[in-house]
Amino acid sequence: MSDVPVSVAKAAEVIQPVAESSGSIWGYVAGGVALLILAGFFGYKKINKPAFIINQVRKRNLKEIQKLGIENSDFVNDLDKLLVSVQSYAEEQGRTGGDVVKLLSPLNDKERIKTARDMYQSMIYIANDIQDASLAREFKNKAKQVKASSPLMAGLLKRAGI
Repeated sequence: MSDVPVSVAKAAEVIQPVAESSGSIWGYVAGGVALLILAGFFGYKKINKPAFIINQVRKRNLKEIQKLGIENSDFVNDLDKLLVSVQSYAEEQGRTGGDVVKLLSPLNDKERIKTARDMYQSMIYIANDIQDASLAREFKNKAKQVKASSPLMAGLLKRAGI
């Protein structure tokens, strides 16, 4: 006869107590949930900073501008000046990322922005809101000079859905 049934019986005796002694898995589940909550909290803290929001706006606009092939235009430089000014203002005032989104919301208003001049008017409004008079004055001068038919502005207005 073979020793197989005897060895299976001995293995079953050894394995069963180990499985019973491992206990409940609810401790592991609770620990995993706690880690997820902690990671979410720290992720939210990182995302809710002005620098993160400004970087996301830059990345999104850079992709669209590269599609149009006009990375070195005056409008891109003006938008970058505005974003730098908004970021420094928000960090000095101790604002959160949500506050930065509210500051930049006039740039996303589809009913208000119909032409390139309207885009500059929105930028002037934001510059006045953050109390940067020199930047608002610069944008006011450029708003008078801008052509509504420029390819960059047409592309940006198209991306905005206007």
